[in-house]
Amino acid sequence: MVSLSDKCRVCGKDARYIYFGVRSCSSCKMFFKRNAERGRDALKCQFDNQCETNPNKRFECSYCRLMKCFQSGMLVELIRSSHPKKSNKRKSSPNDIKQKKSSALIQSNKCQQPYTLNLVQADLSNLTNREWNLLSNVSHCYNEHSGLTKGKHYMTEQESLPLKLRFKTGPMLAFINSVLEGAELLYKNNQDFLSLSLEDRSSLLHSTTPYTASVSSNFIMYKIGLMNCAAYYNSLETITHSSLIPTAKRIATRLDFDVVVMKLMLAILSFSTVHYTVYTQARIENISDVKQLLNIQNIYIELTWKYLIYKYSYEQAVRCFSDMIRCVFAVNQAMVEIERIQWFTNMIDSFVQRTEDILTISD
Repeated sequence: MVSLSDKCRVCGKDARYIYFGVRSCSSCKMFFKRNAERGRDALKCQFDNQCETNPNKRFECSYCRLMKCFQSGMLVELIRSSHPKKSNKRKSSPNDIKQKKSSALIQSNKCQQPYTLNLVQADLSNLTNREWNLLSNVSHCYNEHSGLTKGKHYMTEQESLPLKLRFKTGPMLAFINSVLEGAELLYKNNQDFLSLSLEDRSSLLHSTTPYTASVSSNFIMYKIGLMNCAAYYNSLETITHSSLIPTAKRIATRLDFDVVVMKLMLAILSFSTVHYTVYTQARIENISDVKQLLNIQNIYIELTWKYLIYKYSYEQAVRCFSDMIRCVFAVNQAMVEIERIQWFTNMIDSFVQRTEDILTISD
């Protein structure tokens, strides 16, 4: 297991636990919870946004401290109410109950909603403490901020060049390789993955890495606006094949997720056994403990659904889950197209071998 720092990522004070996706102290946890949603607009810095945030100075500038929270990877999506609202409703009489039941039946017949919808609505926001902890840990496994930082630096460099020199194949290949490497954290920091046997880890690494690396790197490229540049697709066609471009554009239309949903999607993919390219041949059949793997899959899929229901309406949750599936189908098609591209397979093989060596040593 790869040990994590025991310091708060925001102020540097000793910290034992992960809050809102980042290892942080109790003080920074409460500060972020109070200010995350309104602080960007309400708070101001008096010193050109350059204030230092450490255990001794963290109270001097709230704005810079909040920005440090966001920069370290804290997520507003993981904030939830610690205290449920008290109900002011009076106790219902037997007649009231009968009337409510009658009204509910009438409304149910009128709307003609499926029974599963009623079950989901009754279970709204019903994540257990254990599931919230798992959600926080999943969010901490994969650090998209480092990839986004590399991406923004790459875009700044390209935009400073003359139009004819932008997005050339050499720098683009180097950039793609750097963001592909970020998916390594999905495996190294996931305790469920580390609980598997070495053989099962190896099988999953070889079969799922092309998918997790592709989805995570495409998500970063989507976020930095690279997929809106025509020159990107021109260079992509040069380093891959013209048949891949329609699929790449289709993927670009299916990445509009919030960060937490994307991380859950990556976690599901990292334990998936349903892929249909050369990467999976003779690999999935080697899983020694299928029952354990299926149990982990079920946990992450249920967690994803509950989070979607918590954050969105039922209709939006269904649409988002459907978009996730469409995204996976598009990426699977891309794998069929790109598996014959030598530089990509070399990158993936190198990445898998390095991750496998790290996990073996850590045991």
